[in-house]
Amino acid sequence: MKLLTLTFLTIFSFISLVNSADDPFYKNLEKQALKRHDLSNTSVYSIQSLKLVATLLAPDSANIKKLKSTNESTESFFKNLALIELPGSEDQVFIYEGQIIGKNNARIKKITKNKVILEENQKEITMEIVQ
Repeated sequence: MKLLTLTFLTIFSFISLVNSADDPFYKNLEKQALKRHDLSNTSVYSIQSLKLVATLLAPDSANIKKLKSTNESTESFFKNLALIELPGSEDQVFIYEGQIIGKNNARIKKITKNKVILEENQKEITMEIVQ
């Protein structure tokens, strides 16, 4: 029994050593999650401080419409996306139609080729791509 316990502790110690910052394949998921930015309704960013960088429009064809109507796919696969740059850095985040972002709970109503239309406090706000 002592040998089994000693073997277990040795293996556990070895695993702990391997899972250190020196291992290039080890990722501390908690640390990685803190580095990522979230534009949820608890965000500290105001809508006016965000910069629209690019938009990605979902394809609109007969095949896509047929796939949307089936129960095999979810609507989220076919949403338009926009790439937003956060203030004070070059960090960027994707947002999608229907998402609520910003400290005042702005809802993304529509994403077009070069605009994002939001509704915040019953006011419509338009963000445009700036070259």
